[in-house]
Parts: sequence; structure tokens; C-alpha cells
Amino acid sequence: MKRSTDRILTTHPGRLPNPDNYAEVMQARRGGDERRFNEATRAGIQDMIHRQNELGIDIKSDGEFWKVRDQRWFDERCTGVLVRPRKPDEHGFNQLSARREGRMPEFREFYAIYDQLGNTPTPGGRPNPPADMYQVIVGPIQVTSGEAVRLEVQRTKDTIVAAGERVEDYIFPVIAPGWLGTAVHDEYYHDRDKFNYGLAELLKNDYHAVVDAGFTLQIDDPAFLTRNTVYEHEMSREDYRKDCEARIEATNWALEGIPQDRVLYHTCWGSFHTPHTTDLPFDWVIDLLPQLNVGAYSVEAADVRHELDVELFESFKLPEGRSYYPGVIAHKTTTVEPPELVAHRLVQYAKLLGRENIVASTDCGLGGRCYPEIAWAKLRSLVEGARLASKQLWH
Repeated sequence: MKRSTDRILTTHPGRLPNPDNYAEVMQARRGGDERRFNEATRAGIQDMIHRQNELGIDIKSDGEFWKVRDQRWFDERCTGVLVRPRKPDEHGFNQLSARREGRMPEFREFYAIYDQLGNTPTPGGRPNPPADMYQVIVGPIQVTSGEAVRLEVQRTKDTIVAAGERVEDYIFPVIAPGWLGTAVHDEYYHDRDKFNYGLAELLKNDYHAVVDAGFTLQIDDPAFLTRNTVYEHEMSREDYRKDCEARIEATNWALEGIPQDRVLYHTCWGSFHTPHTTDLPFDWVIDLLPQLNVGAYSVEAADVRHELDVELFESFKLPEGRSYYPGVIAHKTTTVEPPELVAHRLVQYAKLLGRENIVASTDCGLGGRCYPEIAWAKLRSLVEGARLASKQLWH
């Protein structure tokens, strides 16, 4: 895992605005045309590589635009999961008004509008319908050989190598068991720990395939911070921490055999462009981070609800040898941060945690969360801000 030895490095949590051929990628996926899907995906990844290199991003990704979590995705990994049509009394993953009923009554009208439009309304005002499919565990999770997963990872690796790039300069994000558990509904185990470990087993082949291919594995886990405010009934601080520890235990089990310095853990307070007035305080769980068998933490920090979280590091210290990737660019606003502000944020973290331990990042992936041209402008500001911060920190 790269460290900022002589300047502040830059990265992002993976998801980038869609490439120009995105419609072709999705059409091939829906049509089951494997050859065409692979060709279009490789072309899209090449576009993502070029755009990141133009900006000067140090630690890149393949853009994640090609990922679809449908029945095929589950079948390639395990048995026991059914993706079926959503029933009228079931809430879609992106249906926030129903999930927040009674929790924030002052924003009831807002959430009704948000459910129709989503984060980035499309030209012409096309509606944002609730997800019509529902993912359910209907039997024991029994994993496949993982061959399809390895081929998936290899496709990205081959495209990166063909472009003359080094695989070690790339992260490969994979969802965490806890985050997958917000979309997959348990109709079989009816037991928290069995559910967590079932999802961890489902993802274990992914984790090992990514590391075996030479990538830095990024674990995507917004559920570490959002479970209490979006997806679950409200819990006490004690119960929430116990729930987090149970999911950390399952995640660590899935990571067995993988060196800590090959794993980056990302969490945030969700990508919904909503008021966020009930966001979980970071101090509820910040001291649980060292329990994760990872080498670095990527955490939202630029959103105004969490910009003061930097002060927690006046007392909480990183374990020796671990890095911190603070979000210094927000993904829930169309405002493009000036490089000077980005530099200011980075210098704050560097003074508390050590400049070599800091990598500049964004709060979350920008693809689908910002209008594309704004997302690229934000990444440009990230790079420029890191350069300004490096001049201050290394004189």
C-alpha cells in the first residue's frame, strides 16, 4: 500500500462518472452477450485510466461502472440468494421516504421529491423509480469455485497492464458483508451472526482474487456509519457498537490470509443528497477502527456535517503503520472546492496524524453522486489541493 513519503498522494474510493460507452456496456450485460460485454468493459476501463492520468491521480481504480448486483452476480458466487420482484409492502433500496417515516417529519415533503428525482436528476426530468427487485437469502450460502470472480478481476488487470500501467497503482473495491446486508434480506438464517458470516463467505473469494491479482483491496462499508440512521431501527450506542463489532468479526474472518497492508477500508455516511441531520456521531465508533485487519482507513470528512471530525484525532491516534485517507472533497454537493481549502484540510490531518500517513481522497465515489463534469472538476481540485499541501508540509 502506497504512503505519502515525499508528497501527499491522491486517490478516490473507486466509482467514477460513466465512460462514453456505458450504454453499450449495460446493453451487453442485459443481453447476456459475454464477448461484447468484455470488449465494451475493457474499452470503458481504458477511458477511466486515461481520464485519471490526465488529472494526475496517483492511486486509481477501473471506475466500477460495469458492476451490477443481479441474479447472475449472486449465482457466480454462491447458491442460496434469490433476486425476485419487490412486493408492494417491501421498500426499494433507494426509497428513502418510506425508510425514514417518522424519523424526520420536518423533511417529509423533501423525501417524497427526492424519491422521484434521486441525487442527479437526468436531462428531461426522467423519474427515479424505486428499485423493483428484492434480494433475499432463501437457503444456506454455499459458495462456488470462484472462477467467475477471478475472471472478472483478471479482465480489469489485463486492461490495466495493456495500458502500460502498474497494477499496484490501483485499488479494486469490493462490498463489505455489512453493506451487502443492507440490500440482502434474510429469510433463512434469522440469526445475526449466521447472517453476517453467510455474507462474509459469499464475498471471501472476491477478496482473495483481488489481492492475488496484485491490487490493493478496498472494502466498501458505509453500513459501519449508516445503519442507525437509514437502514435499521434506531439503536442505543451500546447496541450499535455491539452490532458493529459482530460485523467487523465477520469481515476479518473473510480477510484471513490477506496481509493488512493490502487492504483499505472505506466508510461514509451514505451518498444520498439529503439533510443528514441524524448522522451517527463518528465518536460512537472511531475507536473500533483498529479492530479491522486492514492497513488504512478511508473516511468521509469534507461534508459539512463531518468537517469537525478532524478534532477527534487530537485524542484518538492511529495504530502504528496504518494510514488515513480523509475525504477532502465532498460528494453530496455540486460546489467545487477550491484547492486552497483542500490543502487546508489535508494540512490539518497531516499535523495530527503525520504527513506520511495521509492520502488525499474524496468522501465517496463521485460517479452517480455528482454530475459528471462537476465530478471531474472536483478531482482536479483534489490534485491541485494536494500539491499545495505538499509544498507546505515538505517546504
